[in-house]
Parts: sequence; C-alpha cells; structure tokens
Amino acid sequence: MDEVGKPFWAFDLKQDYRHLSQDIDLLVLSWTRLKFNPLKPPTGVPPRRWAQVFAEIFGHATSLLSGSKNYLMKKVVELYTLYNLFDRVSEPYPSLHELELLIKKQKVNFVRKASDYRDTLLNRLEAINLVAGTVFDCNRGYAVDELLKENVVFEFDGLSRDVQNFLMEVLFAYVYEYRLAQGHRDSGLNHLFFLDEGKRVFSVYKERQDAAGIPEVDELTAKMREFGEGLVVADQEASKLTDSIKANTFTKLLLPTADRKQFQSVTDAMNLSERQAEFAHDLTTGEAVVQVGGRYPVPVKLENYELEKTVTDRELEKQQAEKWSKLESERRKTTKRFDNRIAPGRSEEVPETTIPDDPTEIQVSEDADRLLKDIIENPFKPLTKRYERFSSTYKGNKAKNELVDQGVVIERHVKAQDGKRKLLQLTEKGRDYAEGLDLDVKHRGRGGIIHRYWQNQIKEAFEEQGLDAFLEKFDADVYVNMGNMELVVEVAMGNNQREVDHLKQHLESGFDAVWVAARKQEVLEGLKQRIEEEGLNLDRVAFRLVRDFRELETTSL
Repeated sequence: MDEVGKPFWAFDLKQDYRHLSQDIDLLVLSWTRLKFNPLKPPTGVPPRRWAQVFAEIFGHATSLLSGSKNYLMKKVVELYTLYNLFDRVSEPYPSLHELELLIKKQKVNFVRKASDYRDTLLNRLEAINLVAGTVFDCNRGYAVDELLKENVVFEFDGLSRDVQNFLMEVLFAYVYEYRLAQGHRDSGLNHLFFLDEGKRVFSVYKERQDAAGIPEVDELTAKMREFGEGLVVADQEASKLTDSIKANTFTKLLLPTADRKQFQSVTDAMNLSERQAEFAHDLTTGEAVVQVGGRYPVPVKLENYELEKTVTDRELEKQQAEKWSKLESERRKTTKRFDNRIAPGRSEEVPETTIPDDPTEIQVSEDADRLLKDIIENPFKPLTKRYERFSSTYKGNKAKNELVDQGVVIERHVKAQDGKRKLLQLTEKGRDYAEGLDLDVKHRGRGGIIHRYWQNQIKEAFEEQGLDAFLEKFDADVYVNMGNMELVVEVAMGNNQREVDHLKQHLESGFDAVWVAARKQEVLEGLKQRIEEEGLNLDRVAFRLVRDFRELETTSL
C-alpha cells in the first residue's frame, strides 16, 4: 500500500489493520471514536440528489425492498424541508435520530401498505441508532475531504452486521458523490479503498433480489475508477461476490483455495482455459495467478509481509491520541421549525446518547491527580514549573507518566519564546475522568492545546500594547479592538480549506484587517496560494508567523 504513494481507507471488521501503524503513518478510527452524519450531503451535492442516494444505500445495507426505500426517500425529503435545506445551504443538518423521530410521529391513516413500510423502516432505523452509539450523534462529522488525504482504518468490530454494512456502503457512496460534485474526473489514481470480506458489501444474493432493484453500490463500482478511486476487494468465498464486482475489477488475483466452488468462481471470472485452471489448482502458499485487464494470466510469487499483531487498545490510544485530538465535529442540534412541528419536549423524547464506558478503569496516584488539577487550571505552564509543586522532579515526572500511560493526557511540543516547551493536553477519556473529580474542564479558545497556546500568546501580546483583545469573539481566534479599527487574527495550524473559509467569513463580516498566523512559513505560503486561487482581495489580509507576535510594537499595527 505504501509503495503506491496514494492514501487509502480500509474497512476493518477484525482489528487487523491497526498493526500497520507500526510501519506506516495511519489514522485508526474505532467506531466508538467515529463521528459521521450520513444525512449531511457531501460538499457540492444537492440535498434532493443525496436523499435518493442515501435511501438506496440504506435500503441495500438493511435489505429493504423498493416500497420501503421509496418511503424512506420521501421521509428524508420531508425532513430536509423542515430544515429549510431546499431554500438555502443552512445549518444544522438533521441526523438519523431526527429522521427516526419524524417517522415515529408519522400518522399512516390505517393504510396497510404505508403502515408496513413505516414499521419495517422504523425497525431498521431504531436498531441502527441504538447500536451505533454516538457515531451519528452529530450535525457535522469529521471532514471527509480531509480524511481522504490520510491513510485511515475504520474499525467496525463490535457493531451489528447491518450497521457495519451501512457504514461501509454509505462512506463508499459519499466519496463517489463528493468526487463527482468536485469534478475529479480523469484525474488519475487519487485514493484506494480496501474491503476485506467483500461479500458483505458486494453480496450476490442482494444483487439477485429483483424486488429491491439493482443495488446502488453495484452501480458505483462501474463508475468509481473514472474518478480516481481504486477498489481492492478480497473474500474467501468468491462465489458470494456480485457479478458486477467481478466484471468491473481491472486486476484479478487467484490465491490457493481448496474449495472447488470458490475456485471455479474465480477461474470463470478470469476466463481461464482448462489447462490454466489445472495449473492454478496446484498453487501453494505464497503463489498466485494474476490477470490485468484482458491480458494473459501469469503466475507470480508473493512477497511475505511480516507484521506482529501487538497493538493493544491502550497502546493504540496512546499512539493515536494526538491524531484524534485534531478531528472536529459539531454536536447535534435541531431547528425551531422541527421542534415546533415534530418534537415539542424533544429533550424528554430523544435522550442524549452517551459514550460507552471505557472498560479500562483509570487508576492513578494522588500525585497524578494533583498534577492533573494543575494542568487544567494552568494549561500553558512549562512542565518544569509544574514539577516545582512536588518534592522532587522525579516524583513530578512519575505523576506525568502515570497520566500519559493511562491515556488521561497526551504530550505536545511547542517552540515558545523561552525555548521548546512541552504541553499536556487532556484526552476525551481524561476529560471524563477529570469531571468525575469535580474539576472544571472548560477552557477558553478552541482546538488542541497548541492552537489554544498560540491564541493566548497572541491575545497577551496585544494586551501588552494596551489594546483590548478577546478570544472567540465574533467567531475569531483573537479579536482586537483598536478604537478606530477592528482586527481579527486566525491561528492556522495547517494548509487546509477550513482556514480559507474562516478568512472569507471574516472578510465578508467587514473587519478592517484579517491576520493569518501560522507556525511555519510553508503553511502561510500554501494558504496565500489557496486564497489567491479563489480570487479573494488581499488588501485587508496580512500573513505572519506566530513568533512575530512576541515582538509586536504599537507602531507596527
């Protein structure tokens, strides 16, 4: 995978792929960590089109027939209407929980067919919302366009089969619709999907279920390649894979198999002659037959890839904590129109879902608890200063290591004015633990500890010049009122579209000046290029490095 040089997504049903994180840069997302709203259309996709795609995918994943799928599509359109999504691009987007509530409120007037469709759909939807925990408990999940730039493993072990199937299929469709809307046609290979146990998504039984129609996922397999998406599907039972996936894969690989039915299924798909099939029948471990396109099939020897499967849940948490902390989502909320029409007293009818308890109980010393309190109260204090609260540096370091080992905090490094500084950032697990100790975990500023550190440093730099500066005012990282002009500063942690969108928002709001601050010059240059490509006027925009703010002078403003 690493040799291809393109990012990939892998759907993992057995916690196998996480161990690759020992060799390559990998983001591993257990379903308990995932935030995704399947009712929010991909960027650039009209809500009405996405309602149709969503209904098809949900229906295929949960084995709904055409009548129930059509009923579902109507309900999604009705829900979008309650959220004014056809009048304008607005927030928030409804979640599957609001869809469930809308259908529960539906009166079917004792028409048997409609009642059957409603009951069948509600049965599937209630089960998915219940089993999926907090996955769908958001208006906006993790940004798919950003995840497409990374190697991501989605761990679905522990979810029911229907939920696993739905998540795999809807993410697959989401990426296709996003690529189509962005015009990524004929752009070469951009990204790869890996699906083990491929029959779960590409099931021949569902393909042959006439009453449900041709599955949407079958249609996608024939189109994805044109938009730069590669698909690698594997299964030990090839006879259960759809005819579509076997027909539309450019490269086919036959490994040793003792089952005649499965062997025959692949040899038929590769159109092997009797003699070629006889040769393939004698393959041993490490050998395979490969066919690329319509070319002549050839035997190959496979390289043995040795990988120790030693990454435990706790090790994964320590390894991935920094990556998880950078993921952003928005909590679930509704519109007044929805509440008034569908859910008066909604808080009683749809209780907030809760994150499942971590089976690993946190057990740390009193010294560690004391250090945790100091971390929360003084988030930007240098680590050496924290250790002054203890009888020795050794004891302070031991307390810090306890918190890190238990997954309560992660270590982050920042190049500050007084040299390199180590900061400690609370994890979600640590936040829950701290709340159990009655510690106030609320903080000013947004994002991770590095982002908040520079927000506070910039705010203090302006205040030292006698100016009024505020955090998170007018949705800006730092807002500065100079009397005769208003300035906002955005702290850019990376070269991504989100930073450009914030800048555009501030320019449209009419601020006199917008400063973009970053840790590295290459980030500033990348953002400047993005902004210029969008044709934005840079007359009111300035680009600075965060370290410049410690040297501010009033005359430079």
